[in-house]
Amino acid sequence: MSARRKETPVPDRSGAARTPCVRIPADVVGDRPGRCPVHRRASVDHAVRRPGRHKPEPLCTDPLTALGAALDLVELGGRTVEEACAHLPRPGERPRDHLGTPLAPLHEGLLTWVEHAVRTWVRSLEDLPGPARIPCAQPWLLRFPPRGGPAQARTYEVLAGGRGYTFLEGAERVRELRVPVVDALAEGPPGPADAVAAHVLAEGTPVDRPAMGAEPWRHRGGLPLPVRGEVPPPDRVRLLQVSCSDGSEGLRFEGTPAEAEHLYRARGRPALRTVPRQGEPRVPGPDCGPCRLQRGCDAPARVPGLLGFRDRSRPRRTWSVGTGLRHRTCPASAHLHDLGLPGQPPSQEEVVRSHLARAHARRQACSEEPAPGTDPHVARLLTAHARDCPLHTVPASAPVHAGLRLPVQDPLADVLVLARVDLLHLDGVSWVQRQSVLADPVPDPDGPSLLAAHPALAMSVLLFACGVITPGPRSRVELEILTADGPEVHTLDPFSPGLRSRAHAVVSELASPWHQDTAHAPTPGPACASCLHRRWCPESPEP
Repeated sequence: MSARRKETPVPDRSGAARTPCVRIPADVVGDRPGRCPVHRRASVDHAVRRPGRHKPEPLCTDPLTALGAALDLVELGGRTVEEACAHLPRPGERPRDHLGTPLAPLHEGLLTWVEHAVRTWVRSLEDLPGPARIPCAQPWLLRFPPRGGPAQARTYEVLAGGRGYTFLEGAERVRELRVPVVDALAEGPPGPADAVAAHVLAEGTPVDRPAMGAEPWRHRGGLPLPVRGEVPPPDRVRLLQVSCSDGSEGLRFEGTPAEAEHLYRARGRPALRTVPRQGEPRVPGPDCGPCRLQRGCDAPARVPGLLGFRDRSRPRRTWSVGTGLRHRTCPASAHLHDLGLPGQPPSQEEVVRSHLARAHARRQACSEEPAPGTDPHVARLLTAHARDCPLHTVPASAPVHAGLRLPVQDPLADVLVLARVDLLHLDGVSWVQRQSVLADPVPDPDGPSLLAAHPALAMSVLLFACGVITPGPRSRVELEILTADGPEVHTLDPFSPGLRSRAHAVVSELASPWHQDTAHAPTPGPACASCLHRRWCPESPEP
């Protein structure tokens, strides 16, 4: 990374140049399968600048930032929940400043979710037994200043993100960090991120927010954050996750500073030291979208014109066939899905495909005996598939990829395309790609009609056409339509010029409306009955 990093000294208040710091949020610590350590390192290093001109988002893309802004107005500004939510920018309004950073307008569905989350948060605090929590206006920070060495040595800052509170429990001073969670609470013992956050709680110093607000652009650029003077250390620290859906809590750590230090030494410090470490391999995947090093990275394939249009006016985003299908059904639901807002459980097709991905990842043909507790209808589909599983004819030593996501960059649209491959295996020297769906068979199926009915097939054809998957003489794309009576398999020839042309048209027709959309307006209709996000939609019919 150092070969591509351009370090621009940031002047501090004295006018002296200082190399931008490395600022590490505790929640980025720890291994995350499928995530790229090089992107993680670049994201915390303020010496790494995002390439190209800044293209502001038309709508807020971070629900927790919007929630934090509303909670600040309630807990620190003394406003009611209604007043706080009314202060947030609406679609069509200008961004509003929050701690020196512009907050983009919120989609109406996100506004509904934020109001629900704020009410849930406030109510959960009011229902707590014992002393009232005193909200902290600043996060806690641990700084590791440079020790000797050159004048441009790096400063490291570690932050514990969440909502901080202090209170007296008997004679003990308690610091409590309550971390809002959009989705499910974590389970199991404390992980590396918990260990680091507990250590920052126990030993850290509060950030001086008024001083930071005087020059927010300098601190966003990497000038070390100002901190308050000496504050009394805590006698105990407590770290919790809090669900934004129902206010339920998950305790991640509670103990003395000495116990927090012990946990940090065992689980936190080893993981924290790997964050800024160089020389780790790149892992192409979802992190390629927001990565600051994407222009100098050759890990994801570059296919100019993959989406069929030239338009770099929008901020760099990530798209998949699933994104396009959701947007075609309802742009509002697609937007709320991309924000990660909670919806209903996964569909039956998603459950089946997850089962198949786990089974195929073992590189063995599927068993006709599904795992105990599997839904009966899902079990019948899996059993029917197992009788004709393609891995029956694949040698044990042959490479097999299941549930693979292939990142492909389209620089003409400034979009990272994540192409999902259900199953990819070799037939001799030729790759075979199979997609599995739960759907009614297509009447009189031919190649073009199958592409129109199942656009994922169109992307599969293009992966061969552009060389992302190296084609061989027997390469083919297969569609497996799963039924309780057995799979119905259709084969497409990715070498066919007509099929490739139709595949380009299908992908472009799916991606272009999504790329041009800046409002993500709801489209009420029959799909509302099964919409994953209808509870947040302002135009949802009554349940």
